[in-house]
Amino acid sequence: MPRSRMTAAVAALFASTLLAACAGGAGSDSANAGGTTAGTDPVTIRFGLPTQMGANNSPMAVAEHLGYFDEEGIDLEIVHTSDSTSIVQGINTGALEIGSTPPEPLWQSIEAGTDLQLIYNYIRKQTGSIVSLADGPVQSLEDLEGASIGQASLGSSNLLLANGILASVGFEEDADFTNIAVGTGAAALQALEGDQVQALSLWDTEYAAFEATGVELNYFTTPEVESLFSTTYFTSPDYLASSPEAIEGFGRAMAKATLFTATNPEAALRIMYEDYPATRLAGVSEDDQLATDLTALERRIVLLTADDPDGTRTWGAYTPEAVTAWADFAAGSGIIPAEIDAAAHVQNQLVEGYNDFDSAAVIEQAQGWTE
Repeated sequence: MPRSRMTAAVAALFASTLLAACAGGAGSDSANAGGTTAGTDPVTIRFGLPTQMGANNSPMAVAEHLGYFDEEGIDLEIVHTSDSTSIVQGINTGALEIGSTPPEPLWQSIEAGTDLQLIYNYIRKQTGSIVSLADGPVQSLEDLEGASIGQASLGSSNLLLANGILASVGFEEDADFTNIAVGTGAAALQALEGDQVQALSLWDTEYAAFEATGVELNYFTTPEVESLFSTTYFTSPDYLASSPEAIEGFGRAMAKATLFTATNPEAALRIMYEDYPATRLAGVSEDDQLATDLTALERRIVLLTADDPDGTRTWGAYTPEAVTAWADFAAGSGIIPAEIDAAAHVQNQLVEGYNDFDSAAVIEQAQGWTE
């Protein structure tokens, strides 16, 4: 299976990030290595995000706005890229401390010999699937023989997931179907409705936004895929060893922000609109956009809070069964050419710390939030 390459633009972005880090001098280096010890300078965490800010990422905006990262002594720098492969490369080169991606490119890198460590299970159930128009000619996976599948980008991890889903009916990329980059949002929907592509391989919040406009979709996946976790946070073994306190603080901030968002999703979106004005759609009132974004975010919350992580105090935790299922699916579907010891690259050592906060106080804060 061909592997995506980092674009020149993203490579330049990482190069500039590294230069900026070097310009920070020894104080910056010691902060990054020293964890969140009280009285020290904030720890800078460069966090790789393979999408732009939007409803699906609103918990991160919440964590920033409400000072959850500040409370942990973390100075967060979000680095946006256009694909997951770039995030993996950023971790490998030291341009990033923590990255976010669905697991497919991680398994590929691990199978190729790279030691990456999955550290926080963010989206606890699978977001990805393949969809077609409900009233269109594609009514089964078999109907996609010879079809074009729309992807957010050709470096998207969803491309790997879709290839795995289509492998379940014996289809191979470029032999039985073709992947085409169509972007997301209105551009992706236009490509589907205009028959530029016959199906889309995106994710839950995108589909929810389409359906909020009245579009009806067919969903295609497999039972194996439905059992898998999705977007996860990961790091290098060196950073895990040198800065466990910083990682723990990052995870705790995200656990609190996710609980806040699940309790009051409207507040999370309004916070995002305020701090990230580029997320507001031109020519659309805030209330109208809020109605659409709420539909998407509420669908995502179901996956973020699957199996009651607050009640069970398992924010960020991976189950052994899910890790095994992922390893089996990745090898069996052709995402990776050989089996891997996935459990050796999945860490639950910081879960207790992720969950060391007052849930009732966060819920009260969310319920009482006002603009």
